Amino acid sequence: MNKILTAIFLLCITACGAPNQMDRGDHLQDSDVTNTTDETVEGDFVFRLVSEKGAYEVGEEINLYGELEYIGDKEEITIHHSSSAILFPMREQTRGYEIDYPVNDIGLTTTLKKGSVTPYREKYAKSGGFSADQDPMDYVMFMEDFLNTDDFPPGNYIVHGVTQFSSDSGEDRDQQRFAIKATVNFKVID
Repeated sequence: MNKILTAIFLLCITACGAPNQMDRGDHLQDSDVTNTTDETVEGDFVFRLVSEKGAYEVGEEINLYGELEYIGDKEEITIHHSSSAILFPMREQTRGYEIDYPVNDIGLTTTLKKGSVTPYREKYAKSGGFSADQDPMDYVMFMEDFLNTDDFPPGNYIVHGVTQFSSDSGEDRDQQRFAIKATVNFKVID
């Protein structure tokens, strides 16, 4: 009886292992990509987040970008933002890892023109960080691999893009603050 209980216990432990220990190959092939483009309208602004593909192969460039368009009544408007008006924090769903998108500078401005053929666009550039002393070793190894190579490790990625900025709301110069969000996902397979 003890041997049977031990076998069941070991089977449960093996089946419930951490997501970073499982074989991701078949799982990634079968996973669905539900949204490669998202658009949110808030006030006088349109925020778009786009992954040009739903599935990339390891070694392939990830084409991910965000766009901010002004659709208000003025000919142009100046927005105030950090180092980028568009941020790309993401999560690797298979392992459950967060990949932050830190802010470096503050106090930058950009002028958006109404009806511009080319809206303000930011292409994704890799970023993120970890604490070798505080984060789990498997996360540290993943992030080192992620940051030290040009491509992405295999996985399911969900990007919670956000554009954060303020703009002058009129003659009284009150600042309106915006945090407009959009979400896309893609996968990287072997």
